[in-house]
Amino acid sequence: MVKKLSLLLISLVVIIMAGCSSDKSSGSDNKKETFTLKLGHVGPADAEHPWQKYAKIYADEIEKKTDGRVKIQIYPSSQLGGDREMTEALQQGTLEMGLISTIAMGNFVPELQVWDLPYIFPNDNAKVDEILEGPIGEKLANAMSKKSLHALAYWENDWRAMTNSKHPIESVKDLKGLKMRVVENKPSLDWFGRVGAIPTPMAFSEVYTALQQKTIDGQDNGTLLTHGAKLYEVQPYFTFTNHMYAPLALVVSDKTWSKMPEDIQKILKETGVTVGKEQRKYSRETAKKLAEQLKKEGVTVTELSDSAIKEFQDSAAETYKKLAPEIGQDLIDEMLKYRQ
Repeated sequence: MVKKLSLLLISLVVIIMAGCSSDKSSGSDNKKETFTLKLGHVGPADAEHPWQKYAKIYADEIEKKTDGRVKIQIYPSSQLGGDREMTEALQQGTLEMGLISTIAMGNFVPELQVWDLPYIFPNDNAKVDEILEGPIGEKLANAMSKKSLHALAYWENDWRAMTNSKHPIESVKDLKGLKMRVVENKPSLDWFGRVGAIPTPMAFSEVYTALQQKTIDGQDNGTLLTHGAKLYEVQPYFTFTNHMYAPLALVVSDKTWSKMPEDIQKILKETGVTVGKEQRKYSRETAKKLAEQLKKEGVTVTELSDSAIKEFQDSAAETYKKLAPEIGQDLIDEMLKYRQ
């Protein structure tokens, strides 16, 4: 009897050990599942540029926090296409991740165009952060998700300014007749046309050559891209119009997102938000430094007077009215509360 009990106990121990071994093996197999994700952006490859610098920081953090399960390969300088091409690739699932300016996604997600309305943002970075991290930011992220674009976090492109090769821009009337490269979206096309400029849509990767060959007179990017892409070499006049604030969205393709385990989704999201806060701070500090650098490069840098800013703000009112049916008057009103 004792011998039978001993054999029974040994059998039970073997079964238990086998079960533990199986669970451990299964866990090990799951842990070995890895993901390699391509992340594209149109910013310069310069390691100190806010896009490239923090894309690298994000990639390093993700690899570290996932114990190497997720590796992110970064492709700057429009290597994977312009913002429009990358947005389409994200929707189709042929690109895993992108840092995409929200201004370029307005044609895909109409609600995003509220952020493209001239002077809709308050000229106060603390309030800008409230918008990005609050209900409006969440509402627009939900709108993106319906278009197969999963927005993890908002980083920063820059405050949009204007450069040109003709003369300083000191008032709205100085825009008359200038052929300006703009992003192909309705707010830009409508407003630039209303103030007398000639809006010319064009991929950012083509801008330098077009400016150099005088195909266009100017463009509207802030100091980060103007300096980073060396546009100052062919643009002697720069004005801080601050007519649009351009958020940068850290986006994952829905096709990619759906393949990720929940723990990795959480890490991608939380790390994106944390790194985004750091990136916005660094971006703003860098933008100020580059303004001084532009002056050293011989660029005439202009800041608008208070009366000129009011004139520019007033010039945008009709664009708000025209696009309200498409964007939503409620959303426009929500944004305008932050300007009060």
